[in-house]
Amino acid sequence: MRRIVLLFLCLVSIGVLAQHPAKKSLTIDDFGSWNTLSNPIISNDGTRVAFEQNPQKGDGMLIVKSGKSDFDTIPRGNKAAFGPENDFIIFSIKQPEDSIRKAKLDKVKKEDMPKDSLGIWVFSRNEINKYPKLKSYKIPEENARWIAFTVEPAPVPKDTTENNSKKKREKQEGDELVFFEVETSDTLMFRNVTDWTYAKKGESVFFNREVKDSTGTVSSLHVFDTTTGESLEIFSEEGWMKKLTSNESGNQFAFLFSSDTIKEKVYSLFLGDLNETPEKTVDGYTSGIPVGWTPSENSDIYFSEDATKLFFGTAEAPKPAPKDTLLDEEKPKLDIWNWQDLKLQPQQKVEAEREKKRTYLAVYHINLNRFIQLADPQVRDVSTLQKGNSDLAFGYNEMLYLRESSWTGDRKRDYYIVDVQSGIKREIADCKSFVRISPQGKYVVWYEPADSSFYARSTDINQLEAVSLTKILPVNFYDERNDTPMDPSPYGLAGWSEDDRFVYIYDRYDIWKLDPAGERVPVNITKAFGRRNQTRLRYIKLDSELEHIPSNEPALLSAFDERTMSGGFFRTRFGVVADPEMLAMEKNQFGGVKKAKNAEKLIWTKENVREFPDLWCSDLNFMKTERISDANPQQENFIWPKVQLVEWTSFSGEKLQGLLYFPENLDPAKKYPMVIYFYERNAENLYNHQHPAPSRSTINKPFYTSNDYVVFVPDITYKIGYPGQSAYNAIVSGTQYLMNTFPYIDEKRMALQGQSWGGYQIAYLITQTDLYAAAMAGAPVSNMTSAFGGIRWASGMSRMFQYEQQQSRIGGTLWEKPLHYIENSPLFYAPKVNTPLLMMHNDDDGAVPWYQGIEYFVALRRLNKPVWMLSYNGEPHNLNATSWANRIDLSKRMFQFFNHYLKDEPMPEWMEKGVPAIEKGENLGY
Repeated sequence: MRRIVLLFLCLVSIGVLAQHPAKKSLTIDDFGSWNTLSNPIISNDGTRVAFEQNPQKGDGMLIVKSGKSDFDTIPRGNKAAFGPENDFIIFSIKQPEDSIRKAKLDKVKKEDMPKDSLGIWVFSRNEINKYPKLKSYKIPEENARWIAFTVEPAPVPKDTTENNSKKKREKQEGDELVFFEVETSDTLMFRNVTDWTYAKKGESVFFNREVKDSTGTVSSLHVFDTTTGESLEIFSEEGWMKKLTSNESGNQFAFLFSSDTIKEKVYSLFLGDLNETPEKTVDGYTSGIPVGWTPSENSDIYFSEDATKLFFGTAEAPKPAPKDTLLDEEKPKLDIWNWQDLKLQPQQKVEAEREKKRTYLAVYHINLNRFIQLADPQVRDVSTLQKGNSDLAFGYNEMLYLRESSWTGDRKRDYYIVDVQSGIKREIADCKSFVRISPQGKYVVWYEPADSSFYARSTDINQLEAVSLTKILPVNFYDERNDTPMDPSPYGLAGWSEDDRFVYIYDRYDIWKLDPAGERVPVNITKAFGRRNQTRLRYIKLDSELEHIPSNEPALLSAFDERTMSGGFFRTRFGVVADPEMLAMEKNQFGGVKKAKNAEKLIWTKENVREFPDLWCSDLNFMKTERISDANPQQENFIWPKVQLVEWTSFSGEKLQGLLYFPENLDPAKKYPMVIYFYERNAENLYNHQHPAPSRSTINKPFYTSNDYVVFVPDITYKIGYPGQSAYNAIVSGTQYLMNTFPYIDEKRMALQGQSWGGYQIAYLITQTDLYAAAMAGAPVSNMTSAFGGIRWASGMSRMFQYEQQQSRIGGTLWEKPLHYIENSPLFYAPKVNTPLLMMHNDDDGAVPWYQGIEYFVALRRLNKPVWMLSYNGEPHNLNATSWANRIDLSKRMFQFFNHYLKDEPMPEWMEKGVPAIEKGENLGY
């Protein structure tokens, strides 16, 4: 009997284990199947939600949810939009990834590669119509009776008749424009369409047909009436049309037109309505346009919301290129650097194409038949107000400060009020970095670093006195934790009340209601609730069309508790002073809040270290919550991390925090290797979720903890002039605290990992301590004396500002503080390095010059220190997100490196012997 009982218990145990199989460790092969969510949308009536769910490698799907439990999946669907009347969803359909891969293997030309299709799902008929070779689609914001889209033109069959076989057939431009009627699924098609626009309110679609023959090119403008379903030609002339646009109601339209036959075409602006033939309104001879300027094809055209103004860009008229009579080898090729240049040559080259296409905002007053130039070569950037309805515009001039920005990093500008009726500019704030204008243009608000205060000034020419808004208030309105040499940035503005009467400004925790006229006393509308509870409150704008914050309507606030790192939502009214009402506060991180346009429904994401940021739905009270997606159910099969917030005192006496990640099945009796990853501050990411993915530069925490590693992410604070020592004080003290507190950490098997600024700190740390068994540094600065004068090649800017003002935190020039640059440069202490080092520094790094990694590598190599460097060809600072093969490769090599030094696994060939250049591409050395 005893044996029978034991046998029965064994069988029961086996059954239980079979029902709950042991969780497994993540492998690199698991990355590709892990899903991500993107582009969530909710219908205007809140009844349907759609989102994309895509594996990191392979074909994804569009998921549409309607009702409580109805889910529909559309393979490879993406870029979806609901119809404004909630009766359809439109989306593109990608080609299968296998088809794209096969075409690439077959060396198919780019223009012949498989193309996406269009899908239209009309809910009432529960049918999906598909159209191949999609180019683009548009739907209006209202009255979407018809869907308009373009597809590639069908091949024109060869004409082999006797009469036409010898005739030259002109190649036609443009695509096929298709109109799909939602009610019936009927379609209409027009060929040779080169430009088109759909009126915002859905009444009209304007399109240009361009037809060539042996005598020239004819452009004809047509309007499609979405009410009658009929089209009408309203303009036809020999020449070229561009930049077609219409007003919101679709009864006015404008375009650029040129009859020039040369490549460098000069365009004129045409304006028309449905009752009159369009006429030329602005050209190079129009009164008020600068001499030699014309309307430019490099700028969009748009109407003001009230359709009284037409905005467009002007520029110097293009000139025909002179005939080239020299051979290429007869031309000198060089860049000329001039000390007086406002921007360095590398930056000029990066921006050259953009500057060649620079345009200057102008306006045509339709009812007054008047042209006004608004922007000019000094005040180059001008923006309109009230969707173009205002008679004021806002511009700035940065020319005086461009040269010094190479070493200050500031974006200082002089700001101007621009009279849209006359073009007259009036300076309203000079030498400022943070300036905002109210929605109606009545006030300008700026932040003054000199006294850490906000100021306001009326745009009324009779009221020029600046008003101090925050100087007397007992709280700070700037980043209180700033530890760089530059002035701290302000927390910013929440917005404005109706009629520009009040401006709402953030302090660290709360929202203040301030009178820009200076007549009423400041009021903390959240009643210091945020400060009392160390909770940051920030306004969430749910209506993108709204330019002000309604005073007496409920407003949604996001919340972040600095004590617990919890997130959530509160509700308040900006017109009252009261504690905000808590709607939700959880040990989670929230994001992606969107509201249905015509319903009290929200969608949002919620995440923590274990919970993927799936999509949720609720009402405005965050009641009746419903989980919409379940992107990665397979996660339950894998060992996953847990996280703990830890606190310690650094060597400099500061209280610091960090995140300790460990396997959920951690055995306290075992010893675990630990990797310390860091950048600056990360403790606030306690409830951030990271999904398994191949590395672009840093370790993947779920992957490492799933494979019996512990990962520590300490916060770092800095003392100006001593960034290296500051990192040492924070990281090493945190490491020692963990060694003394958690017995399961193997103090002989600890490693460092970081990228960019983190990579620099690693390069420095291993010159100061032998505490770590291995280190991996991505894109590290090793020599600040040479990096100071280097170039950020992606932007073309000098790196000086980083050291004098920003992240590198030296706080002075190389000649002012030479010892600081040397003391903080790992290269000068290379003989002290005893820690095996793996670096990644890519040869197209646009942030940290590639030679910084080379300098450190050749020094350590000469000193016979174990060092390796991975340089991915053509890759930037971090590996491109689409560079799957390189990301997998980096993940493998980093894992092999740490496994060798922290787990005694065999050294792979690439580490032991290297990979000769002649074997590149053939031998990966794994």
